[in-house]
Amino acid sequence: MTKDSYEMDSNRITRGGSLFGSDPQIQLRKALKNNDYVTFKKIVSYGAVDLEYVYPYPDYKTCLELALSETDRKEFVKLLLQHEVQINKVNEKDGKAPIHLAVENGNLEGLTALLEDDRIDVNIKCKGNTALLMAIKGIQDLDDNREQNLATYEDMIELLLKAGSNANAPDNKGITPVYSAAKQGLERVVKLILDYSKDPIDLDSYKDIRGRTARYYLNDAFPHLLEKFDALSKQEEIIDIDKLFSYLSRHEEDNFIRDYTKLVKRSEHRPAIAANNGMYTMLQLSTEKGFEKIVGLLLNSGADPNATCSGNITRPIAIACQNGYYKILKMFIDNESTLFDPVNNESLLQITIKGMKLIPKSQKVDFKGCLDLLLKNPKINTNVNYSDIKNNTALHYAARNGDNDTVLELLRSGACIGLRNKFDEPPLADINSKTLETYLDECITSNSERPSDDDYEINIKYSFLVYPNNSFENELCRVPLMDNENNNIKECDALLAPETEALLYMTRNEELRPLLKHPVITSFLYLKWQRISCLFYANITFYSLLWLSLILYIILGYGVEREQSKSIEALNVVTHVGAIIGLILLIFRELFQLLVSPTRYLQSIENWMEIALIFVTAWIVGYDSATESTKQQLSAVAILLSSAELVLLIGQFPTLSTNIVMLKTVSWNFFKFLVWYCILIIAFALSFYTLFRNVAEDEDQRPPNPNKTGKQEEDDEEDFFEDPARSLFKTIVMLTGEFDAGSIKFSTFPVTSHIIFIVFVFMVPIVLFNLLNGLAVSDTQEIRADAELVGHISRVKLISYFESVLIGRAYSKSSKIWSWLPPYLQELQVITPKMLCMKPLAKRISLFPYFLPKYRIIVKPNQGNTIIIPHAEPLGKYGDDYEDIEGGKCCFERCQNYRLERKIVKNAKLVISKKTYVSEFSEIREKLSLYETKIDNIESTLKKVLDALEMQRNY
Repeated sequence: MTKDSYEMDSNRITRGGSLFGSDPQIQLRKALKNNDYVTFKKIVSYGAVDLEYVYPYPDYKTCLELALSETDRKEFVKLLLQHEVQINKVNEKDGKAPIHLAVENGNLEGLTALLEDDRIDVNIKCKGNTALLMAIKGIQDLDDNREQNLATYEDMIELLLKAGSNANAPDNKGITPVYSAAKQGLERVVKLILDYSKDPIDLDSYKDIRGRTARYYLNDAFPHLLEKFDALSKQEEIIDIDKLFSYLSRHEEDNFIRDYTKLVKRSEHRPAIAANNGMYTMLQLSTEKGFEKIVGLLLNSGADPNATCSGNITRPIAIACQNGYYKILKMFIDNESTLFDPVNNESLLQITIKGMKLIPKSQKVDFKGCLDLLLKNPKINTNVNYSDIKNNTALHYAARNGDNDTVLELLRSGACIGLRNKFDEPPLADINSKTLETYLDECITSNSERPSDDDYEINIKYSFLVYPNNSFENELCRVPLMDNENNNIKECDALLAPETEALLYMTRNEELRPLLKHPVITSFLYLKWQRISCLFYANITFYSLLWLSLILYIILGYGVEREQSKSIEALNVVTHVGAIIGLILLIFRELFQLLVSPTRYLQSIENWMEIALIFVTAWIVGYDSATESTKQQLSAVAILLSSAELVLLIGQFPTLSTNIVMLKTVSWNFFKFLVWYCILIIAFALSFYTLFRNVAEDEDQRPPNPNKTGKQEEDDEEDFFEDPARSLFKTIVMLTGEFDAGSIKFSTFPVTSHIIFIVFVFMVPIVLFNLLNGLAVSDTQEIRADAELVGHISRVKLISYFESVLIGRAYSKSSKIWSWLPPYLQELQVITPKMLCMKPLAKRISLFPYFLPKYRIIVKPNQGNTIIIPHAEPLGKYGDDYEDIEGGKCCFERCQNYRLERKIVKNAKLVISKKTYVSEFSEIREKLSLYETKIDNIESTLKKVLDALEMQRNY
């Protein structure tokens, strides 16, 4: 049941808050559709409704538009007009004003009511058509009751002409009212135009696509009326707005300039530059057509460069960018009144790049020139990282177009490669690896010194990793209400953002992954590692003490009933207290990670191991009254879990990451292979169970065991195939080669059991076991072959993990595992990483904007690879943190003398050398090409001279 189907008492108006009544706005529409004027009037007078409200699907109309869409709602229209609703408002859905709806629906009464209102604009256009032209065109579509409807339309035409409708106003194709009437053979309509038109009728200026004018059809249908039209026409040439629009539509640039210049000389051009044809203003249309001279003329004569119309809200400068009109764009940029704000939630840069994929309309198109204007003109101050409604940046569109040159230009202008759109995709998803490598090479430059000089410097830039909200240029600076004693305080609160999101994406992309070895990336990771290493070492130290205390307590004190020396007892007390303290810290650490992002925390197997370790350790240190067997089992599980966690934790260290990656890779591949192969193992286990279960054999059939005699032999004998579970366990043990075939009873089914056992020995211990060994060797060789890349990947993941905990993720996408949860649970964060308590740590692990304010470093290779951090502003510009870093006063900075690794510096030198070689080679090639051109010109000149001499000799 819809809201409109509720029963409504016409004597009682219900409010939207009533439990059983519907919304008054919907009651208003229902009364209008039911032609219930009494109720409609009561609701309007009650004042609880918005008369300008646009009803949603399927109407998309206001009350006035709905009333005009019906032919018997004149009283409704009058009431609405009495309440001064907007009479000339254009509907955003179909571009029609109320007067167009009245004509379209043949609503003569409604049109009469509209024309009685002094506010009506009878010449307002809908897609280039005035109401008069729409009425005349509508006659040719009449089918049923044509005679009756024709009379109605003729009456509407008469009303419109009497109200002052322009009989010369053409549509976008040059069709005028008299043209359409004459072509249809509507003599009465032609006479009405002749009788009631306030202006002389122009029969020759407007032409259709065939070049035919209204005179052509009038002469063909009603030649006797031509004399009357000519007699009433004035000798003075009429230059109106419709004629100018007609020139633009027919690409008659010279005619427009001629007539418009006349208006400028007579100072009558102001109405023209402010007018529109329902779809374009003159500036919009001339920009769309690429008329450079007309755009310049309009701007010089005072046209508003930002003016739009209701049918087209795209500013002219955006139209120029979309079509790649370089000269027109430059005109707008040079105009002092032009706005460079986003248009329809898209920046001018995005509009330009999206237009590049279109086929050029003319030779005037120069998208590269437009791009240079937008990026390099200081007047525009383009935000290269502006995101549209889908969170796409200009770099997203350029990469998607496959335009490598544009991608490089955007990266050089500071585009961030890590910004993700609504589909969680960064621009990196579409950037070619060669293009990105080219840009990374450009990020490494040197000064003018020779490589052997002491002052030789290498500059490395990281601007492509800086998020828009993570820079001092875009920072929200709050001016304090009052100055303090020093009068030099300025509050700056830069928003921190994760800096390795893009690098983490590169680790998952096979094409981009090798670029992690580039010196720009490795130097960035080195700096990040220096920032977080203290936290990493603190975490390892804390957990190592917990592991040591727990192991010593389990071995020396937990479950030990015998008397011990006092030193051991004291050590037990110390280790017990240490294990309790370590457990409390471990609980706080895991609880904090859980509250930061529950869904991401629960996706990690390692976190589940830590949760299990917490429960087991808490049982051990907090409950000493358990049985001996329980203590033994808890001790074994605790030792295994704590040691495994320590191995994984130490394996995060970059130099050891290769080993832990090998362990994880081999274990996972073994597991995947055995999951499929376990079908065969289970089959063998069940086969052995069926063959060897409950075998009753004689004493002489039992194989002798020389090492066991008497009762000892009977006690030690055990049947491993007495049930399926034990049989499966025995089969898995046999997988390793431990057969103990002497204890297997083959006597019952000697042929079948021996054949199956031989097949098992061949398929499982020999084939499967060696296959697994081969897989392990293959995996380890592959990992060792690219150990450097594996180390970089591990370092990226470790740094990204610290950032996700302390800073959070700029863009997060929930795993498919949690897709069934409501969105608010998927994005739940009890503790926000940017809370005040975490901000100092978040600042300390971040490079931008505090540590690297200019997003680059300077390395001096001949001075011990010392790193110098350049600053954009004088000391103290951005507060205490800046002063500490620059002056070396911060404790953290004093403890570390930053020197870039020798291997990174060596690779950076190789990049510079390669670029120098390529530039020199390109220079030589350009010179050779220039010389070749000159030689060709000389040869051509000599040939002409020789030809001339030959001709003179012949004469």
